[in-house]
Amino acid sequence: MLEEYFAAGLGRAGQMEPRLAAALGDVLARPGSMLRATTSYLVACEMGMTEAAARALACGIEYLHTASLVFDDLPAMDDARTRRGAACVHVVHGEATAMLAALALINRGYAMLWQSQRDADARRQELAGQWVDARLGIGGVIGGQAYDLRGWRAEQSASEVSEVAARKTGELLRLTLVLPAIIGRGNAREIRLLDRLALLRGLAYQTADDLKDVHMSDLSHGKTGGRDAELGRPNLVAAEGVDATLRRFQRLQEMGDRVVAALPGPPERWGMLDLLRVPLPQGSLARVPVAG
Repeated sequence: MLEEYFAAGLGRAGQMEPRLAAALGDVLARPGSMLRATTSYLVACEMGMTEAAARALACGIEYLHTASLVFDDLPAMDDARTRRGAACVHVVHGEATAMLAALALINRGYAMLWQSQRDADARRQELAGQWVDARLGIGGVIGGQAYDLRGWRAEQSASEVSEVAARKTGELLRLTLVLPAIIGRGNAREIRLLDRLALLRGLAYQTADDLKDVHMSDLSHGKTGGRDAELGRPNLVAAEGVDATLRRFQRLQEMGDRVVAALPGPPERWGMLDLLRVPLPQGSLARVPVAG
């Protein structure tokens, strides 16, 4: 259902300029795993949001995430060639059209976020607006991307790399888990724990992504590999080595699991959160250091 809504959310292709329509058609035809959208939708339903509002929130977040990937792949940023197992949008349709497609997704994403909170009370609407601005703005995803691009080379420390990951990846997961709790009926404790979990899962995801970038091919994880080293991007493996990165990954997973266990109510209430527990990258298991 969410994939259908994602594919149809920008309206009829016949109303668009043909090149833009073709680019957006390619993007919308490859939605990826939609883990953020699915998790956000299920949390929203648990928080008492209507089905229509939960769906708008979920797809709005997914549009914003997808737009960030289109920008991330551009030659001026990561200069990637493949994404989700296919050629990047700018490779097929050109950089200008790719940027316009990303902006169209951002515009529609914000509209969907607004639609999702129209029925919330004024206090929750105000908090939601502040949360969106903080997570996506210059102190959030945009700021994280700026730090990612600054040219790191051999000047990396694990703490600096983690800070970039917290902004670039963690902030969008904070939006995914906390925004439905703010708009819905989430209490202060639930919001605090969901926020903590989102940060831990975001850091774990970026840690796994750094391992993939170093050790896996384009075909094995659906996007261009080896770009961090080539472009001087922050990468935990470059900062602290494979074994330390694997230990960090395990710690983040365990800490996140403890946060899930602390959430109020029976465990099955929060079963949707399992979707964000990223597995250890394939081929890394043999490298996990033995405790002690």
